[in-house]
Amino acid sequence: MIKKLVVLALVTAILACPDMAQAQRKKKTKYDERVPVIVDEPKEEQGKPITNLMTQLNGEWNVIEIKGEDVNVSRSHRVFLNFDVKNGIVYGNTGVNTLNASFSVDGDKIDFDDLITSKKDGSYTQQGVERNFLDALDDVKNISLSQAGATEYMELKNKRNVLVKLRRQNLDFINGPWMVKVINGVYVIDRQIRLVNDVQMQTVHINSGCNIVSGVISIDPSKEFGVEYEDLRSSHMQCPNIDTETRLLIALEETLFCRKSQDNTDEVELFTREIDETGKLADKVLVVLERAKF
Repeated sequence: MIKKLVVLALVTAILACPDMAQAQRKKKTKYDERVPVIVDEPKEEQGKPITNLMTQLNGEWNVIEIKGEDVNVSRSHRVFLNFDVKNGIVYGNTGVNTLNASFSVDGDKIDFDDLITSKKDGSYTQQGVERNFLDALDDVKNISLSQAGATEYMELKNKRNVLVKLRRQNLDFINGPWMVKVINGVYVIDRQIRLVNDVQMQTVHINSGCNIVSGVISIDPSKEFGVEYEDLRSSHMQCPNIDTETRLLIALEETLFCRKSQDNTDEVELFTREIDETGKLADKVLVVLERAKF
């Protein structure tokens, strides 16, 4: 009787093994389903070091960080430095006062000497930014430049930390003659509508196929690739395609930024930013320009 019970127990155990194995497989499968799948996110474009420092240093640089803190100020209180390499001088603004100094560069080392500022009073916040900026410049020992796309960056450092970070954007890519290809998502049939940007003179001239329009290009250094079209003045003739001209001028007046098209190197997008249906800030392309070939 005991032998029969032992045999019966063994048979039951053997028959249960497949169920146990299947249960283990199910458990393992269920666990595997809970393991998150890691997807590589696209990496931001990394800046490439600029080696011809003295050539690239010349010109105006906008201060975007001081001692690791973002500098968020209005355009009228912009903090910037303008380097005159030929004469070894630098001038700029602290957000409150103008500043002037001499500078010298040896390799990656930089020295600021004889720094003087005007004596205006600003708000409590502005004076705090100015104080941090001047303190940082006093401690600067080293400099490095890098470039990411059309944007150049400068870092002013002491021996261990970045004290001041500056940005200079190159908007030469929007310079010259363009054909208006798209306005608010609608293709322009009349390809003779032309627009000429002069970044250096900060002017724009438009032949709408009806009127001649002139205006001002306003570049906002505090915004990356910030550009606005202002004071647009038309010759006010009435023509069959006046609606296209009107849509173009309204779109230009709404423009806040520009960039190279990702799909075509001969195209530039003029766009703004607005809240989308999900409540997030999103880019809205207003005008697509195509490089005029003549």
